[in-house]
Parts: sequence; structure tokens; C-alpha cells
Amino acid sequence: MTIKFTTEQIENEKKLLQKKIFYLLLIVDPDTASQYPNVDVAAAFEDLFSDIDGLNEVFSYPTEIVNVAKKLAKALKIFQSEDFEYRKYRKLVLDAGSEVMKIGGG
Repeated sequence: MTIKFTTEQIENEKKLLQKKIFYLLLIVDPDTASQYPNVDVAAAFEDLFSDIDGLNEVFSYPTEIVNVAKKLAKALKIFQSEDFEYRKYRKLVLDAGSEVMKIGGG
């Protein structure tokens, strides 16, 4: 069974995914992290990976999803490392969010 989605629905899902990705900046940024004391960063990543997995099929397995997941996995690894560097983490998260908007040529 094939389910069709409108371009607007797909664009809205891409924007929602992008917002969830950028949330990863707020909860880790040294200037804003204190506003999210009860957020489990690793769990936030896992929730996001679950969303990505679900959207992968909806978006017909675009290459960009692989790039998004790869950049986020690297960001998580950096976050969990003993010598965490926010600058590198931030770059990967921003790149992942930017990559989302390329899905479907958007």
C-alpha cells in the first residue's frame, strides 16, 4: 500500500525535524543548558533517531537522511566524549539541520 503526502505535509515534517535537531543546541549550549536541567541529552538524541527512522520510509529513503543521521551520531559521540568541544558539536548539529531541508530537493 502506498500512501501519498502533499508537498506541504512533507515540508512541515522537515521543519519539525529541523526544530527538534536545533533543540539539541539549546540543551547543550553553555549559555542556555541551565534552562533545561532535567533533559537527558542522550535520550533526546535517541528520540530524534527514532523520528528519523520513521520519516526515512515516509520520505522514500533519501540519501540526505543518511547524512543527517551520520552528523547527529558524530555530534552525540562528541557530546559523550571526555574532551567535549561545543564548537564541533554545534557545527555538526547545524549541518544536520541544514541537510534536512535538502530532502526532496527542498
